[in-house]
Amino acid sequence: MLTVNQTTRSYTGKPGCMCGCNGTYNEGERARKMAITALLKNPAVRFDTWADGNEGAVFVVTATRNRVLYLTAEGVRAVQAMGMKAEAE
Repeated sequence: MLTVNQTTRSYTGKPGCMCGCNGTYNEGERARKMAITALLKNPAVRFDTWADGNEGAVFVVTATRNRVLYLTAEGVRAVQAMGMKAEAE
């Protein structure tokens, strides 16, 4: 099970650039908890890793919104234990 301690920050915003100009990054615990709930309930959720699998994210991209939750290495392992496969795999 993915916990808030296994995440670093969340992002929500309009599609396109994710530098912060189209949306908001949030490192608060409440925002990360809400992202865990919303993303893991969504059947369209996707998962990807980088840095040799030591970092990653679960995310949903729609026509109007990007929602991303960034993961620690522990978070990557937790998501993999839930049966999700990274897109690069």
